[in-house]
Amino acid sequence: MRITILVACLWLVTSPLFGKIVFHSTRDGNNEIYKMKSDGSNQTRLTFNEVSDAYPVWSPDGRQIAFQSDRDGNDEIYVMDADGNNQRNLTNHPASDSFADWSPDGSRIIFYSGREVDGRIRPNRLFVMDSDGTDVKPLKQERGALRPKWSPDGTKIAFGGIYIVNAEGRAARRMPKRPNVDKVMCLEGWSPDGTQILYSERDHVSDKDTLVIATLPTNGLTSGYKWRRVAVPSKLEMVYHSAAFSADGKAILFAGRQAGADNWNIYRFRLVDRKLTQLTDSPGNDLAPQESNPHLSVSPQGLIPRHWGEIKVTK
Repeated sequence: MRITILVACLWLVTSPLFGKIVFHSTRDGNNEIYKMKSDGSNQTRLTFNEVSDAYPVWSPDGRQIAFQSDRDGNDEIYVMDADGNNQRNLTNHPASDSFADWSPDGSRIIFYSGREVDGRIRPNRLFVMDSDGTDVKPLKQERGALRPKWSPDGTKIAFGGIYIVNAEGRAARRMPKRPNVDKVMCLEGWSPDGTQILYSERDHVSDKDTLVIATLPTNGLTSGYKWRRVAVPSKLEMVYHSAAFSADGKAILFAGRQAGADNWNIYRFRLVDRKLTQLTDSPGNDLAPQESNPHLSVSPQGLIPRHWGEIKVTK
């Protein structure tokens, strides 16, 4: 009986029913930020502007959302509360600032910018700032750095196609391509435990992507990578866009477009049984899903229920 109650409580605190997904959509005419429950229900609009608000990302505690908006004339980094309130501008620069990502402890935000460094314009440069927008500093990397993603343990940053650097932007190593595959690699994100990287192999000729999970080696990121192609079942040919691991690392969230369709919708693909579930069905394009589950905390050793210590069994 104790074990049954314990398992049931563990399922409840780790269940995706407690999760929430943030994404951007053109369903109301232009890119706006929306959120929904992890099963696709309760879809709610969070931003209301005549310009683009896009690429939202949850803070580690799930209480805030960082995103990019061009409401001031060019892309800047904004932050708002999880309910859409208290929207504030963190960057205010003539150059575009975009593709924000939180450090695992929530204290800093990394982003991509075209602003000057030491009097020179350094395109595709990464910058880091405190989560309140202060203390903006360039990262000491020298390579093109679109779409940066912090590793879950905070020691590494991945970007572009695909480089991995330490938290200071040094010691860059490029992740090798799959054997005998000659396509452009585009970073999508880290697994919650930091052992894998999700990316897409992009074929610009056919406009088709293949999603791939790369398991990182444990010998200093030099060799020993293992690759797994994410074979999503579909009766019709599917085109992919903007993917991410689910909050528990057991599924892939992605924007997909069925062959012949004009719009993108958000799907969940469970890795263990290859179950595909469509979460949105809107007339516009739903893109860039990111999931948060406040009942989960992440460590390099794996997922640990935050409420585990609060579970008590009575006789």
